[in-house]
Amino acid sequence: MPIATPFNAPAAKGRPKVIKIRDGTDVAARYLVYKLYDATGGQPMQWQFLHGMGESAATISRAVERGWVVLNMAKPAARKAALTDEGRRLARRGR
Repeated sequence: MPIATPFNAPAAKGRPKVIKIRDGTDVAARYLVYKLYDATGGQPMQWQFLHGMGESAATISRAVERGWVVLNMAKPAARKAALTDEGRRLARRGR
């Protein structure tokens, strides 16, 4: 009798299992949302300086793309971010 291995294992019955693979930038963007939520006390449209948070430009861009964060770029050296309503909802669900 042959031994079942992943290559010759019988097919699973029922619905196929879906494996979700997240991009590391998406995970980092969610973490940024959580940090902003904590820093602003969860209050709407409270601005927080990004300097010193240690986030990459790609992470910040992804959070903006997803609609979780808005930026205030009035002074490039003093970039600020605030959570959108969607970002605040995401942070509350993730906590």
